[in-house]
Amino acid sequence: MKRCIQYFGILITLGLLFTSCQKDENFDSAEVEIQDDSTQHSIVHRNCGLDHYKSLLETDPELREKHEEKIRKFEKYEAHHIEDRAACSNPVTLPIAVHFQGVSSPNVSCLRSLAQSQIDVLNQDYAGTNSDISQWNNLSSHFPGISNGEACIQFALATKNHPTGFGISDGDPAVTINKTNGDTNSSWSGYINIFVQANTGVLGYSPLGGAGNGDGVVIDANAFGLGSGCGSIAPQSPYNLGRTLTHELGHYLLLDHIWGNGCNSDDGVTDTPDQGSEYYDCPNIGVSSCGSKDMFMNYMDYVNDNCMYMFSAGQVTRMENYVNSNLQNVISKAATVLGGTSTGGGTTGGGSTDDDSNDPVCASPSSTSVGNIKTTSATVSWTTSPNAVNYRIRYKKQGTNSWTVRNSTNTTYNIGGLQAATTYVYQVRTRCPEGWKPYTTAKTFTTKSAGNTNGGGTTGGGSSTTTVKLKLVLDYYGSETSWELVKAANYQTVSTGGPYSDGAPGQVINKTWNLADNNYILFVDDSYGDGICCDYGSGSIKILDGDNNVVASSDGNFGTYDYLEFEVNDGTVTFKNEEKDEKSAFIQKKEEGRVSN
Repeated sequence: MKRCIQYFGILITLGLLFTSCQKDENFDSAEVEIQDDSTQHSIVHRNCGLDHYKSLLETDPELREKHEEKIRKFEKYEAHHIEDRAACSNPVTLPIAVHFQGVSSPNVSCLRSLAQSQIDVLNQDYAGTNSDISQWNNLSSHFPGISNGEACIQFALATKNHPTGFGISDGDPAVTINKTNGDTNSSWSGYINIFVQANTGVLGYSPLGGAGNGDGVVIDANAFGLGSGCGSIAPQSPYNLGRTLTHELGHYLLLDHIWGNGCNSDDGVTDTPDQGSEYYDCPNIGVSSCGSKDMFMNYMDYVNDNCMYMFSAGQVTRMENYVNSNLQNVISKAATVLGGTSTGGGTTGGGSTDDDSNDPVCASPSSTSVGNIKTTSATVSWTTSPNAVNYRIRYKKQGTNSWTVRNSTNTTYNIGGLQAATTYVYQVRTRCPEGWKPYTTAKTFTTKSAGNTNGGGTTGGGSSTTTVKLKLVLDYYGSETSWELVKAANYQTVSTGGPYSDGAPGQVINKTWNLADNNYILFVDDSYGDGICCDYGSGSIKILDGDNNVVASSDGNFGTYDYLEFEVNDGTVTFKNEEKDEKSAFIQKKEEGRVSN
């Protein structure tokens, strides 16, 4: 996906258009054949091989598989973050490395300044703090119900722990000169890489959804940065405001062109109007197609740099979700390669460009407590989290699997409608500007009444018990995983667990039961319906006896649920080898016939 250009004196062949779009993960510039007379050429127009890129997704199985995997991760993340987007106060910072290629007699200081000027443009454009956003404010009435976007993302040139062999030291910005070739370099995995090349034959190109594995965005030397440039690296009008990288980085973060495939097609964003095709130059305000006015001033159209100045709010949300679902490696890299201060441009949602290393970090409450316990109510309190948007408390009767969830902007919540003499489990989490934090450790309280509560741990008749263990390995999305141990005869609940926190693939959940002689079924549920293996980690389930011998197991490769049935009899634990095609009937019996504690 790219904004493309035509040059005087260059014949851009159809094969060039095909090649420049055919790679999704790693573009190989060695395969791009360009007629080059070793001089810079004036840029006169944009065009693109978008349709061919889309056709390649249909014909190239390897490319399609990689792309579909990124989309699966994105859609799964998006489905779990459907709450209204909060105002941003702590933007995620992504490390950038700029690689100038083929520069004669380079002026290092000038090129570093040019790179910083381009990063400044990115930060302003993505935060919606660019000076020409005022043009949108004056014409937004043409697009009722649509707001410009302000991304909770900012960009910074890396300044430390650089890969070796590229001629830069700690404290220097991550700007390499004549040290790379092509459009990918595995040594720079974990960065968003910008490769600046002369006479590319295209204004710029990018994978549709980057991987952060050393890949990046290619920008022509005549469209990078601001000002007079540095020798052969010199932005030229009408593409001299740095907006080519704004556009191409949008592709890297999974934005399609705003017109998609034309009227009645989808660019994946709900608040961008249908548009028949691309616009060039600077159209008149109010131009329309597809029965509505066209948002040609959007960064994902083809107009001149000075005529594009906004993302929509929906586009911003899509990019944020892509970063969180597919570029965690880039987010993590920031902690080791960025300095203590922001390195340029606008900030989002009230963020600061000052050193924020001592600022309080938004997190889940550090402690929780319960007071004012009565027969049918109790008040849960928790510590304040800095910069919290709001809080979420969930509670359930101990020994059951169904949570009641409530939101609160305060740090207390009075729970009503409880049962007397009953033990409840509760947890609290914080919604920070960047999203929900994990729940606090589960705690319990018991409503007032004479007598004891059931304690919720295990049940079962008989005077002797047998030790049985559960070893559950989670995938990345622990919040989707829960389990329930029931008696096979009447589906009476014995013990429950989950859901757990996201972001810890490989985390092991160990549980030990002391069970009376009986037949038992362990159900493990995945609320999203894709099991716990293998796209997002190698989750698994094991039932063990008291000597840690594996009695029954599952590789975690299931849909909505899996189950293991086993028998406890006089100190031994035996797997009941039920056929898996009985699952549907089994789960129906469970739902219809289970007797709760």
